[in-house]
Amino acid sequence: MHLVKYAAPANDQPAGSATSFCPNCGHPVAPDDTFCQNCGYNLADAQPTANAAQSATPQEPSATSPQSKIEPTAGSRQASQPRKPMSKKNKRIWWSLGILVVLIIAFFVWGNHYYSRDATLDRSIANIKSGKHLTSIFTSTTSSLKMTDHNLKPISKYYSQNPKDLASLKRQLRATSYSSDSLFTYGNSGHRLLFFPKYQITVKPVYPTVTTNHKGNVIKLDGKKIATATSDMYTKKLGPLAPGKYQLQASGTVSGHHIVNKGSYYISDGTSYDLSLKTISVTFDTLPSSTVYLNGNKLGTADSSGMLTMKNEPWSPAMQIYAKYKAANGTIKSKTTKLAESDDGYDVKLTFPGLMSQDDASSFIEGIFSDIDDLSNYGDDDSDDDDDDDTVTSDDDSDLPDYFESGTSNSDYQDLVKMAKGYYKDDEVDSTDFDTTVTGVEPDVDKVSLVTYTVKYSFYHDDSKHVQTFQYTATVKPGANDSGSYKISKISGAKKINDYTKDN
Repeated sequence: MHLVKYAAPANDQPAGSATSFCPNCGHPVAPDDTFCQNCGYNLADAQPTANAAQSATPQEPSATSPQSKIEPTAGSRQASQPRKPMSKKNKRIWWSLGILVVLIIAFFVWGNHYYSRDATLDRSIANIKSGKHLTSIFTSTTSSLKMTDHNLKPISKYYSQNPKDLASLKRQLRATSYSSDSLFTYGNSGHRLLFFPKYQITVKPVYPTVTTNHKGNVIKLDGKKIATATSDMYTKKLGPLAPGKYQLQASGTVSGHHIVNKGSYYISDGTSYDLSLKTISVTFDTLPSSTVYLNGNKLGTADSSGMLTMKNEPWSPAMQIYAKYKAANGTIKSKTTKLAESDDGYDVKLTFPGLMSQDDASSFIEGIFSDIDDLSNYGDDDSDDDDDDDTVTSDDDSDLPDYFESGTSNSDYQDLVKMAKGYYKDDEVDSTDFDTTVTGVEPDVDKVSLVTYTVKYSFYHDDSKHVQTFQYTATVKPGANDSGSYKISKISGAKKINDYTKDN
């Protein structure tokens, strides 16, 4: 291998030698070189092409100037030079730009979901229930109703206590953007963070009125004084208010008594609320030892006769009364009765659902033992049966099965019929007599009545009278469709009260 000077003049070449250049980088090479000494290019691959080019276009030296130096072209030099690496500063710039683009995309994806119509409504309903962030989710149709936590609290107070109504409101706003009472409208009211819709619930204000009946009465709304009556027929218009639950109160002195008329109300329109001051006295007739409640507050406990008297209680049209009784299988509540102003000085009865009255229970038990008495003294169509007959059915014409659940299949019915037939067939018993007394009727769950009664059995013999008294408790249920009829489902075990024999 021969070393050739770079860009040597033609007259410096050895005699008879031909000058060759690398087709890849332009560096001079010797004829017998296999690879370029400068770039390592395989000269054998390019030799046929070079020879063909030389034969086609012979090169002749210029006659007027010496042979120029052969230098590689700019493209050749660039191909041989490695790319300059990116600086750290440029890398930081490009990385920052990439992260910024990713953050912007993530921001818009998040914002489009977070501020979407349904997602905003879900948060709004949750905030109404918790009472948080109310000012951001509500707006009003009038600027006179300021969107403050205090003014919006009644909305949250009502719906947090009535979750079913809140769920219904959510369904209505999602489906139609309007509540069924037209008090709330859901829609876009602007933008959040410049790019996203601002969905809010628009509140329609309400303007209720209150009245009171004595000059000087002080009227309060949620504990804040709003007016003093200037006449005995005073009316005050309130509002604008957000619909919701409020406490209205009027207080004053009537006949030397300081009276307060206070109540909680769901205000949703322009209703007039009567805050008149008046006392009312009522006696409640209910079950013994039951607890009586007035507007949800304990008033007292009925005595052993079931009576409780309320004296000089401040009157209001919203007075509701009910009783609770601790029964054998749980606590049951009476029907709620709304007191009228005309009830002053009268008795008001508090009844429990399905409970038999004392009179109904007495007639019911008396009817059963009237049939038993007939069966014991006169027998039935099977009276000619022998002593071994185990038939437990009564006369086909008897209505005794109608008193029992499942009729003749009821085990207590069968026991009574068997007992009566036994008395009829007993030769030592001339006749029988049954005297019943209902001593109490108590309610139980599922409209059940527990009827406690005694039966005085009198057995007449030739020279004596045998008397036994037993106490029972019958579980009585209303008949089909609450038709006014009753059925015994079972009778408890007998408790002997007395047992004696008297000579005739």
